[in-house]
Amino acid sequence: MQTALKTTGTQTSAHLNKTIAKPVSHLWESLEFNRFGIIAILVVILGCIGGMAASFGALDNLFKLSLIAFPTIIALALILAVSPMRVIVYVSAIALALDLLVFIF
Repeated sequence: MQTALKTTGTQTSAHLNKTIAKPVSHLWESLEFNRFGIIAILVVILGCIGGMAASFGALDNLFKLSLIAFPTIIALALILAVSPMRVIVYVSAIALALDLLVFIF
């Protein structure tokens, strides 16, 4: 009887841990499932924002141009290499943030 209570308690806590982690893992599974649509969108967004930031924000400074070019090219190379979507999303977010930062300032 006492063993059954301990088993029930551990099953309940394991169930709670799965319900907390489920939305985050569901997001990454959804991104992996929709990989080819998301990649097409990311290529267009990275190319357009990076091009505009390079043409309007980084014409006079080599440091700003390299700050735009390197993360964007790394993100595009990861897309081409079919890396996990988690890595692609993180690097693309960093590249877009740097593009917008250089474009604004």
